Amino acid sequence: MGDHRPGLRGGLGPAADPAERTGKRVAVIGSGPAGLAAAQQLTRAGHDVTVYERADRIGGLLRYGIPEFKMEKAVLDRRLDQMRAEGTRFVTGVEVGGPREEDLSTEQLRAEFDAVVLAGGATVGRDLPAPGRELAGIHLAMEYLPYGNLQALGELDAPPIDAHGKHVVIIGGGDTGADCLGTAHRQGPRRSPSWRSCPHRRAAGPRTSTPGRRTR
Repeated sequence: MGDHRPGLRGGLGPAADPAERTGKRVAVIGSGPAGLAAAQQLTRAGHDVTVYERADRIGGLLRYGIPEFKMEKAVLDRRLDQMRAEGTRFVTGVEVGGPREEDLSTEQLRAEFDAVVLAGGATVGRDLPAPGRELAGIHLAMEYLPYGNLQALGELDAPPIDAHGKHVVIIGGGDTGADCLGTAHRQGPRRSPSWRSCPHRRAAGPRTSTPGRRTR
């Protein structure tokens, strides 16, 4: 079911060969987390899989959305090495339904493949309908984060959106907000006043102790 192939870096185990080949051709549109997961499983099931990506590199959100300091791109490249060794084919710079000669139409996909997986992801951010949203200097996270990744890849000298020397406010405290925070810190923002001294801070409620743990 598997072998150790030359050029495959360690840590992921050997490339896996399917028990049999089905002869079916499958196109996967999009090379983000969903597209790569689907492509690898379909390849291991014995299908002939081609992944199409409109960007110039494979990875989608893994490549351009998650910063290098949180997920090193070498981890992604190692997985892609494994997938290529298993037989998955990758094509970049191709947009389904695009106007260019190198792009693909839905008719071409239906004619060339037995099945098509749509894994393009959601590239439209959730906006905030607040007064002043249209002012300069207010950006969605996915307008901001890709520039930091391009800079880390050596493909961009000066990002168009740069936090250097600026006060930064991040709305949202999940993974994406943390990615923006780490990226902004690395660009050298202006130091903000302590949150404890901020006049807009809500008054802190009473502190409670966790059972079995002493409080100071």
